[in-house]
Amino acid sequence: MKLACTGFVSATAGSAAAANALLLVRLLDHRFEIDFFSKPSFVDPRPIVGTRPGFRFIPVNNHILNFVRSKVQRVPLVGRAASTVDALSYSRLVARTVAQEHQKRPYDLCVWLGDYSRGSVPGLPTVSFPQGPPGTDARSLLTQFDHIRQIAGPGQALKWSTLARLRLSSFGTPPFHHSDHFIVGSRQSAGTLAKIYSVDPDRISVLPYPIDLDVFRPLPNVSEVNALRVLWLGRIVPRKRLDLFLDGAAQAINQGSDIKLTIVGAVGFIPGYEALLQAFPYPERLQYQQRIDRTEVPALLAQHDVLAQPSVEEDFGSSVAEAQACGLPVIVGHTNGNSDYLCSRDIHLADEGVDTFAGALTEMYRRKRSGEWGDPAVSRTVAEANFHIDRVTGELIRILELVQNQTAVGEGERKSQHLVRPAEQSTANRRE
Repeated sequence: MKLACTGFVSATAGSAAAANALLLVRLLDHRFEIDFFSKPSFVDPRPIVGTRPGFRFIPVNNHILNFVRSKVQRVPLVGRAASTVDALSYSRLVARTVAQEHQKRPYDLCVWLGDYSRGSVPGLPTVSFPQGPPGTDARSLLTQFDHIRQIAGPGQALKWSTLARLRLSSFGTPPFHHSDHFIVGSRQSAGTLAKIYSVDPDRISVLPYPIDLDVFRPLPNVSEVNALRVLWLGRIVPRKRLDLFLDGAAQAINQGSDIKLTIVGAVGFIPGYEALLQAFPYPERLQYQQRIDRTEVPALLAQHDVLAQPSVEEDFGSSVAEAQACGLPVIVGHTNGNSDYLCSRDIHLADEGVDTFAGALTEMYRRKRSGEWGDPAVSRTVAEANFHIDRVTGELIRILELVQNQTAVGEGERKSQHLVRPAEQSTANRRE
């Protein structure tokens, strides 16, 4: 199968980009032919797959707008506007370049990795494998307006709520009509696409990201014997609910649980979240680190007992899957898509209440103290069953082949109807 691909790919960057890198390698191993379209300064997968048979890199450069953006990107408002125009022009140029190459070397499918397709080519089916439904962060900005105002001030709260409404309007919604099929990481995301954005459920497939199970594997646990060591791993934005994480932990500690917290993640687009860390009533029980190299994550997980991700509208949290691969139990939020992939050692929160999260931490502490912790192999088995690269790649290939075949059948039916219609009309005329 010949694919035209674009999107986010990196061996060392975020979870989605790292997963896409694994998938590219494995698809090429399955003798797919892949032409990757990208701005080299933006995404360049050649260091990962450039020497593999079947791979071709096709540079796409919107030189003028990219230059303008680089010069004004730090200017308030002007920089944001320039970045938006640059991104739109780049996406359209990608689609045009794919169309041009399709004329020379016809593709079977076009695949957008980590994003929604921003353009389509007549006769070329397009599959989008985004990082989740659009507007998840925007919806959280509106539901947590009062909390953001307390942290960042009324000016910042008003600014971000305005931008959130724009993001949720028709101006900020991706052009779904450019995609023939969508792949998302969880049933949670599939439901959001269907209910909020009216995407036909038959055009949606659910597939988690692959995890490198050779890198993320159980290591000797070096956490403290008595205290429950709880890890937060990921960016700090309203949707991730750091407030719930800290308030629930404080309540559990106040009720007698011996808990120590590690938070690893940079503060995102809203300033002021450092205040939540500084206000935590048990500072001696809290460690904070902005960033960590991806290669150090397995060792970090081995220093903890449980990973907690109380975020809302989560498509698929790779840090949760990586923790399970390393043998840790996890706590996930009420609307966290990782709830599709849990085992008996894990806890799926029933709601977004502080009491509920505190109760989950207390229960984990009880299990550790009472010797009811369970076997790490149980968590590892879940990871192997759901996130193994061979399993995910096989399912991805099945989806791509299904889309290709459905499109071919649809084209055949349309041609057949076109050929039959004149005869039907002639018969009708004779009857009249």
